[in-house]
Amino acid sequence: MISYLAVAQHFGQCIASNDYAAAWALLTKELRASMTPELLKNAVDAMTSYAPGPIREVNVMEDFILEDWPGKQASDLAVVYVALNGDSFSEAVTLTMAQYGEDILIRHLEWGRP
Repeated sequence: MISYLAVAQHFGQCIASNDYAAAWALLTKELRASMTPELLKNAVDAMTSYAPGPIREVNVMEDFILEDWPGKQASDLAVVYVALNGDSFSEAVTLTMAQYGEDILIRHLEWGRP
């Protein structure tokens, strides 16, 4: 079975390789209903607009994983911080990972460093 860490890393890699359709496919049905691959791209572009360029490195920050937090839902597994680094920027996306049947999907995301 794939881990939530692997799903978070894969999401970051999809973003870094500009495969926004594959990144979008990792979202829950509810989140996909309010988000499109184009909106994912726009969010990344806006977040890195001060220093455009490709994301060169994706790192799941294992020291910053939360497995218990206020407001945690029954299907939630963890909140995972994924660093997205380029030549002249360091940004991130924070992902709420949830179990949906056999799948681990992203229930919520927040762009940028806290």
